[in-house]
Amino acid sequence: MKFIGLILKSARRSKRRTLLTVISVAIAVFLFAALRAVLDGFNAGAEGSSSTRIVTQRSTSLIFSMPTSHAEQIRNTPGVQDLTWASWFGGIYKDPRNFFAQFAIEPESYLRIYPEILLTPDERKAFLDDRTGCIVGDGLAKVYGFKIGDKITLKVGIPTYGRQDFDFNVRGIYRSGGGSVDNQSMWFHWKYADERSVVKGQAGWYVMQIANPDHAAQVSAAIDQKFANSPYETKTETERAFQSSFVSMFGNLNLLLGSIGIAVVITTLFVAGNTMAMSVRERTTEIAVMRTLGFPSSTIFLLIAGEGLMMAILGGVVGAGLARAIVNPEFLNAGTFIPAVGVNGANMITGLGLSVLIGLLAGLIPATMASRLKIVDALRRAA
Repeated sequence: MKFIGLILKSARRSKRRTLLTVISVAIAVFLFAALRAVLDGFNAGAEGSSSTRIVTQRSTSLIFSMPTSHAEQIRNTPGVQDLTWASWFGGIYKDPRNFFAQFAIEPESYLRIYPEILLTPDERKAFLDDRTGCIVGDGLAKVYGFKIGDKITLKVGIPTYGRQDFDFNVRGIYRSGGGSVDNQSMWFHWKYADERSVVKGQAGWYVMQIANPDHAAQVSAAIDQKFANSPYETKTETERAFQSSFVSMFGNLNLLLGSIGIAVVITTLFVAGNTMAMSVRERTTEIAVMRTLGFPSSTIFLLIAGEGLMMAILGGVVGAGLARAIVNPEFLNAGTFIPAVGVNGANMITGLGLSVLIGLLAGLIPATMASRLKIVDALRRAA
C-alpha cells in the first residue's frame, strides 16, 4: 500500500499512453460483457423453459407448417393434458428495420398453457373478445410507445398471407412471468391470420401440456409415431430442446461469440503488454537508481506489475459500467431473438475478473525483466 503513490506517479509519466491503455481494456471488457449478455439472452428461453411442455413441429424444418386438423390426434395421445398452436407471422411495422416478432396464436389455450404471459383480467377479456385484438410485451411497448387502444398496422412479410396490410387493436400489455416468454413480442388471434391466408388451417407448431415431465420422451415418440410415413411427419421434443434448436438456426453462437471475445482479449493483452514494455524501457535509468538506493528486485517487480494491474482494473470498471448502462433491450431493439439481453451482475464480475487477468499477464514479462535488470547494464544502456 505504501507504494501506491509511486505507482500512480509512474502511470502519469505518459498520460496519453496510460489513457489509451485504459480505453483499450475498457473496450475489451465492454465487448466481452455485451457478447455474454447477448449469448445469455439467446439462451434465456431454453433456460427458463417448462419441463411440462413439449413442442411438435414438422420434421423437415420449422418453416414448414402443419394442418390444424392434427390437433385432435395429438390431444388424444396418452399423457397430453392440453394443447395449443402458434404460427410465425413475420410482419413489418412501418420499416423493415423495426423488427419485432409477431405470433398468430389460438388465444384461449395459449394463455392457458403459458401462464407466464401476465395480463390483467380486463386485458385478457378484451383480447379474447376482439378478433383483431393483440397483446404486446411491456418491453416492446416501451420501445415503440404502444398503449392500450392503439392501432398497429403491419405489412405482410410472408406471401402466404396475401398483400393487404393487417390492422390490430392493442388490447393488453403483458408482463413476462418467466424466461420462456419474452417481453418483446406481439401475439394476436390465429383465426384473423388464417382468414387471410392462401392456405387455410395451418399451424407452425403445437405446444402440449403433459401430465408428467418424466414421460416427455414417451409422449413425444407416441405423437411422432402417429404421423410417421405421412406427408406431415413430425418432430416432437421438450420445450427446452425446441428453444435451443430455434437458436441453433443462427449457427454456433457459442463458438462465434466466444471466438470474437477471445480475439478481442488477446489483442488487448498485446496492447497492454507493449505499453508496459515501453514504460519499462523509458524508465531504465530510474529502475537502476532505485536498485542502487536499495530497492529489492521484488519491490521493482511489484511496482511494474501493480502499474499494469491498476490500469487494467480501471479500464475494467469503466468497460463493465458502460456495458451495464448501455446494453439493454430498449437500446438494442433486439426483439424476441434476444429476449433477456442485458448485462447482469455475473457478467460484470466476470468482466472485472478478465481485466485483472489482462493486467497480470500484461505486466508479468515487463515486471520480470525490470526486476532482473542489472544496475551496471542499466546505467550503461542509459548512458
